[in-house]
Amino acid sequence: WNLGSLLGFLLGLQLLSGILLVFYYGTEMNFDSVQYIMYEVSGGWLMRVVHFNGASFFFLCLYLHVFKGIFLMSYRLGGVWVFGGFMVFLFMAVGFMGYVLIYSQMSFWAAVVITSLLTVLPVLGESLVYFIWGGFSVVG
Repeated sequence: WNLGSLLGFLLGLQLLSGILLVFYYGTEMNFDSVQYIMYEVSGGWLMRVVHFNGASFFFLCLYLHVFKGIFLMSYRLGGVWVFGGFMVFLFMAVGFMGYVLIYSQMSFWAAVVITSLLTVLPVLGESLVYFIWGGFSVVG
């Protein structure tokens, strides 16, 4: 057992808890459906706690795994390092999407700030943000 195996286990736990949560999550009333899961669904609070704490622990182990690779000079394996970097970026993007799904005040402003970072890209920046937001501002 190592950090990679632990990451695989945590990813499986995230998938399982996420699938169980999606049975009660509704996109038409995002925040209200999260409140419904927390207070009305039997064991819903436990699944949500497992899910968001699992995500935090997943990213902690992910960064430890990357730092272990740097410390052991595994970056000399170019293809593995590039693929791992792509996976880190992909997991961060998926984690951000999960954070924004709640659509609370903090996740709204996180979406505004993170997507606004794309405006610094030359030529495509403004158009890309307009495409992601679906308009001139973030809407629910």
